[in-house]
Amino acid sequence: MKKIRKKSLPVFIICLFFAVFALSLYSAGVSPGSREQAEEQQQPEQQPPAEPGTGELTLADVNKIWEEKTVENCEKAIKGYEELIKKDPKNYVLLQKISYALIAIIDIKTNALIVEKDEYKPVLKKLGKLAYDYALKAYAINPKDKEVLSACLVSYGYYSASFGIVKAIFKGAAGKYKKYAKELIKIDEKHEAALGYRSLGKLNDVAPWPVGTSGRALKYFKKAIKIDSSSLFAHYYLGTLYFKKDKFNLAKKEFNMVLTGQPNPGEKHFIASFKEAAQEYLEKIKKEEED
Repeated sequence: MKKIRKKSLPVFIICLFFAVFALSLYSAGVSPGSREQAEEQQQPEQQPPAEPGTGELTLADVNKIWEEKTVENCEKAIKGYEELIKKDPKNYVLLQKISYALIAIIDIKTNALIVEKDEYKPVLKKLGKLAYDYALKAYAINPKDKEVLSACLVSYGYYSASFGIVKAIFKGAAGKYKKYAKELIKIDEKHEAALGYRSLGKLNDVAPWPVGTSGRALKYFKKAIKIDSSSLFAHYYLGTLYFKKDKFNLAKKEFNMVLTGQPNPGEKHFIASFKEAAQEYLEKIKKEEED
């Protein structure tokens, strides 16, 4: 009997240990099988970002508001940045972001100016000037920031377009536009899918000789695509340049890129109009080849 008791003692101790462990789990309201579920339930729920006028805003909150770029979302974001900038009026990041939210609204309302129309001029004049004013304030604080330079370049391009091409050139718009583009290229030629080179390409495409030439436009758009081929904007304008030169095979290649390609994040909100225009060019080429 004594030997049997000695052998059963370790077993008894082990059983007692597991009984105490299980009891501690159940007393805490957690069964062994549901421990992982309880841990998941204890995780705090992710709250949606605060909106302007509803409480304490953070920069991350406002940035999230216009991840999907619509006019309404951009307007909400602008109000949010304006609230933040009251506390920090010299914050060039906030100034630049307001400028870019205004630029996005112009992109949407004018289809990124794929075709210049008189009906767009009030939007370009009002919102373009406002976007440029904010970009200039940011530039005065930090002229070497690539985001600030991008805002200056694009907003000034839109604002100057409200004058009309010839008038804008006489006002010296081309020189100032080229200045911003070259400053951006010097700091980071890859920024925003080679925005500096794309901008110089567009300027040379629309401006009359001697300010702009198709040869330089081709060179700049090719350079932009070589650096970063993700811009459907660049492929579209390269296609139009080939079309004007009757290089239809090359033009078709670029327009098909626009139709089948995925837009980069900076182009999603306006690229539909470029895809439609590319399709129209392909139909024109088809007719030319059939004649």
